[in-house]
Amino acid sequence: MKKSEGYQSISIDETRIDELFQVVQWAFVGEWLKEDRQDYIDAIPVDRSRAVEVTDERRGTVGELAGVHASFGTDMITPGGRQVRTAGLSWLGVHPAHRRRGLMTTMIHDHFSRSIARGEHISVLYAMESEIYARFGYGMGAQTVKASIPRGPRMWHVDGSDELNVRLERADFDQHDQLVADLQAKLSRPGTILNPEGSGRNARFTDPVGNRHGMEKWRICIIEDAGEPVAYAFFRRKPDSEVGIHDGVAQVREHGSLNAAASQRLWQVLTDFDLVGTTHTENLATDDPLLFQLKDARAARTKVIDNIWVRLLNVPEALVSRQYFHDCDVTFKLSDRHVPDNAGVWRIVVRDGDATVTREADAAAATEATADLEMDIRHLGTVYLGGTSLEALSAAGLVKENTPGQARELAIAMMSPVAPLTNWDF
Repeated sequence: MKKSEGYQSISIDETRIDELFQVVQWAFVGEWLKEDRQDYIDAIPVDRSRAVEVTDERRGTVGELAGVHASFGTDMITPGGRQVRTAGLSWLGVHPAHRRRGLMTTMIHDHFSRSIARGEHISVLYAMESEIYARFGYGMGAQTVKASIPRGPRMWHVDGSDELNVRLERADFDQHDQLVADLQAKLSRPGTILNPEGSGRNARFTDPVGNRHGMEKWRICIIEDAGEPVAYAFFRRKPDSEVGIHDGVAQVREHGSLNAAASQRLWQVLTDFDLVGTTHTENLATDDPLLFQLKDARAARTKVIDNIWVRLLNVPEALVSRQYFHDCDVTFKLSDRHVPDNAGVWRIVVRDGDATVTREADAAAATEATADLEMDIRHLGTVYLGGTSLEALSAAGLVKENTPGQARELAIAMMSPVAPLTNWDF
């Protein structure tokens, strides 16, 4: 038998959701608590859940699930504040008894074809193991700063921050979902994912006991200006004391701010809870205002890691769905072994911020010298949100420059004035 024979791709409904969860627990190494079941049901987009099922007894028990995946339909903000239709891939895993049989490739191709059919021009994901997804054309589209901030850091004052009001409440889907969605829609940072559609909309509010590690349930901090929300953050705390010394911790997850004053007021609250010595967060952009507002640049212990991974599914539609910041006229030869329609020689012409993207008519017979640049689809995903320079990839030997200076031309056009970040962990 060939590696992938003996399996079929199927859709999952609520009657098989527990089977899906079992595969996920095997794939991601963990035992879920029974009381957390509803939280996971609320988080998963059941209407877009898929699996590979055993059809041949030589592969295992016929009818059992060997691998699973799901995706969110949403829109992502691109450089310049525009939006692109997006599929957020999640819950992707193979049961360890069925590894090395090509099931990951089967599921990725299933995801690609269904996403393209729905008109979703890019796919994004958080990578548990980043090297896996580069094989399928995903590039590291953004980076994030993990930070540990001691209580009460001194900040450079921002006018207007003291006048903003603070609301601290328990995070609740019915009460806060629309508020968060409205604020997300006002953010201009590339990589921002707007509210997902269909089942799974409750994902950011789910709070399984097994994930808390002794912390309280998610709470939300809302900053208001004259009654209008201008910033928010999900957070939770955990006490820790020894002989009268209180050194608890706070964890900040998703957050967003509309301006500098709102950001400062938000972090003043999040880094100054009673009985809390340190605030941890994993969702700071590399140019987040907090990093510049701290008087002591070393006050926050930081580490830069990968954030969202981006995969272009429809090259011309994805490229015209963002703004550019320099005129250019560049041709590039693209390789894409998983979505062949993307492969070939493309020409991008940018005028006044807008791009026209066309396939070169002689692409089938094109030689290496035909195109100014040559790259793999994953490199286009890396630079798509404007956080990485195409010239940097060329300098690293990953993008081939056939026409001197053209890597810089396209790099300047695609670089974003604002660092990208996806602030919602799906």
